[in-house]
Amino acid sequence: MTDTNQTAQDPAMARALNDTARLSALEGAGVLDTEQEEAFDRATRLAAQIIGTPVSLLSFVDDTRQFFKSQQGLTGWAAEERGTPLSHSFCQHVVDTDAPLRVRDARNDPLVRDNMAINDLNVIAYLGVPVHASNGAVLGSFCAIDNQPRDWTEAELASLHDLAAMVETELSLRETARAREVVVHELNHRVKNLFTLVGGMIRMESRGHDEVDAFAKSLDGRLRALNDAHGLILPVVQSGRGGKTGVDLAALTEKLLAPYSGTTSGHLSLDGPQVTLRAEAAVPLTLALHEMVTNAVKYGGLSAKDSRIAITWHVTDEALQLDWEEHGVSEADRSDDTSGFGSRLLTMTIERQLGGERRAELDAGTYAQRITLPRTVLED
Repeated sequence: MTDTNQTAQDPAMARALNDTARLSALEGAGVLDTEQEEAFDRATRLAAQIIGTPVSLLSFVDDTRQFFKSQQGLTGWAAEERGTPLSHSFCQHVVDTDAPLRVRDARNDPLVRDNMAINDLNVIAYLGVPVHASNGAVLGSFCAIDNQPRDWTEAELASLHDLAAMVETELSLRETARAREVVVHELNHRVKNLFTLVGGMIRMESRGHDEVDAFAKSLDGRLRALNDAHGLILPVVQSGRGGKTGVDLAALTEKLLAPYSGTTSGHLSLDGPQVTLRAEAAVPLTLALHEMVTNAVKYGGLSAKDSRIAITWHVTDEALQLDWEEHGVSEADRSDDTSGFGSRLLTMTIERQLGGERRAELDAGTYAQRITLPRTVLED
């Protein structure tokens, strides 16, 4: 409970009001500058009836103003504008302290006696409690206001707490609904893309094989790669972390190379910073990397005991650059890797789907591929 004989600490309050995480939560709640809604109006009506005050407000406070999502009994310019600057805000003190504020007579209260709401809006007595986001950030205040001095009771404070809790529940339900909408939209988009991608793979693969068994084996490997990517994406989707469905590049690469690590077929090394791919980029890049792994098993760095593969990546202001080097490779080994479905698949995924480019060269026993992708393939 805020003691009304305390003095305001402007620098500290400014830090609380300007807190980046708090403002982000307020923006994410989607309540600023929106129409009044019955779900919230019901709460302010009940507050006015139960506590018996002429005015009750649901006020959300940002760094420069307070916005009244719901209001009962307010008149004049503040009612028309559905908010005030902070010069007229008692609710900012509730946000600052994350505690209830009880004011008997604002004209004599050291904390608020200079507040312009006293003269301009006839705010004399004030009782307010914090309204929180689901992550605990203080979004604003649920308050009752009287135009004459008033001794607030514990029962009135308890009632206001209960009504504020109803508001918090409504906000939480809406947040959950929005997160589900994002996930459903993302999954719908991804499934459509996968159908398109698999259809194209089948058409291209069928033209490169005369034998059904060879066709089935090759297609099965690529579908397994897609399943690996899905396995990395799905847990993030299910967690509902703000709609983010990114995939760690190192984890993805390790997943694809896992069957060959620690074997006598070659030595593997990975090196690069932690980067997170957008889900829509992870799927085509998975196919590209799987194709490169498959080719390395057939012709290159995973086909001989003394060969090895080094994979590195780094991020610039504009791009993600991945270097794939296979050491101990002869020109004869790589002679079958210049045409056919695999080459077309790499072109389709890297250039057409991801908007990047791929270069490959064989020099002195090292087969090097460089993939450059726009930075937009990474999550912010």
